[in-house]
Amino acid sequence: MTTPFPFVAAQVLTANELNSITNLPSSTKTVSYTLVAGDAGKRIVMNSASSTTITVNTSLFTAGDIVELSNIGVGVSTVTAGTATVSSAGPLAIPQYGGGRLVFTSASAAIYFPSAVTVAAPAAAGLSFISAGTVSAGATISILNAFSTTYDFYSLRFSNFQMANDNVELQVQLGSSGTADTGANYNWRGYYVDGTISAVGNGLSRTFFKINENLGTTKNSLFLELSSPFLSSTTYFTSHAFANYSAGAVGHAFDGMLNTSTSYTDIFFNSNSGNCGPFTYALFGYAKS
Repeated sequence: MTTPFPFVAAQVLTANELNSITNLPSSTKTVSYTLVAGDAGKRIVMNSASSTTITVNTSLFTAGDIVELSNIGVGVSTVTAGTATVSSAGPLAIPQYGGGRLVFTSASAAIYFPSAVTVAAPAAAGLSFISAGTVSAGATISILNAFSTTYDFYSLRFSNFQMANDNVELQVQLGSSGTADTGANYNWRGYYVDGTISAVGNGLSRTFFKINENLGTTKNSLFLELSSPFLSSTTYFTSHAFANYSAGAVGHAFDGMLNTSTSYTDIFFNSNSGNCGPFTYALFGYAKS
């Protein structure tokens, strides 16, 4: 004969028992507060526009006692160990509309279990989008109001950079209010390779940055980094390019400086032979912190 499993009746809580769980006696405090023995099994609600503390002392509670804590005020309320020890895996600071449970493990020690905490704002992105566009061909192409006080370092990315003629160089100048700086203060040095021959070129006291050579009429790529163009200090640049022209493909790397203490907002593009462009560009700024 098989012995049946014993039947266990489901426990049904009375209304009073449910009420004791879901409707704790509450006491609202508008200033910093020190817990007392009578707070066991109650909810302490902080409501202050200023920062407050909830202090926990020893010899008031016994192991198993629980105090619920809530904060409805703008001011952060912090659970603070007085003479008792308070431990927690999370923060002891309670933000507005946050709360938690203080569980005593002895008369002199408690663990705080937060149910809501302040989430730190995400860090600012290292590279922020500023603007983008597609520019038509022209003898001089400009991107106005590209630089401002918001960023000190900039990155310009180009795609489908085209030239009116084959095997020409791209020249860059900075300026303000729509006017390029044509002073003889641009200094640069470049390296380029076509797969078999490496060469070096340099220019001192020129009236423009030369940032590559041998650009063709289609499918050239380029990126340009600028340091401190808006600051009233020396501006530095570095560029890398892939040039696609009739005699072959060439990789370029140029860097240099504009040795003035002028604040610039604009950037201008020219070529040594015919129009430059069209091209598509995207401008980014590096976060300061």
